[in-house]
Amino acid sequence: MKNNSPRANRVAVEVKRVVSEYLINGVLDDFGDIKSSMIVVTDVVMSSDLSHAKIFVSPISILIDNDNCIKFLESHLSKIRYYLGKNIRLKVVPELRFFIDNSFEYAKKMDKIFDSLHNKNTN
Repeated sequence: MKNNSPRANRVAVEVKRVVSEYLINGVLDDFGDIKSSMIVVTDVVMSSDLSHAKIFVSPISILIDNDNCIKFLESHLSKIRYYLGKNIRLKVVPELRFFIDNSFEYAKKMDKIFDSLHNKNTN
């Protein structure tokens, strides 16, 4: 969560908490095989003026396609913003953009590389 100011950092933490809470409660309509409780908010980055939030998410299940995950969240964008506006005190509710967080896949890929290097060195 690297933002420009301490205030942006505090707001990012609150946005992450509120959006995560909303998704975990599972009140959003299902989207095919996707339920909102199957999506984890991993990070939030706020703009310096607090008008925009980049929300990084990761589906819990490997059965959920990343594109469908983003489509699901975007289809419920107005509901998520409304809930955010009711549960966080800001002058303006930020515009939300959702992105897939690929850090878990990157970590798995790096682990495989390190394992293969370790196995070559031990043989």
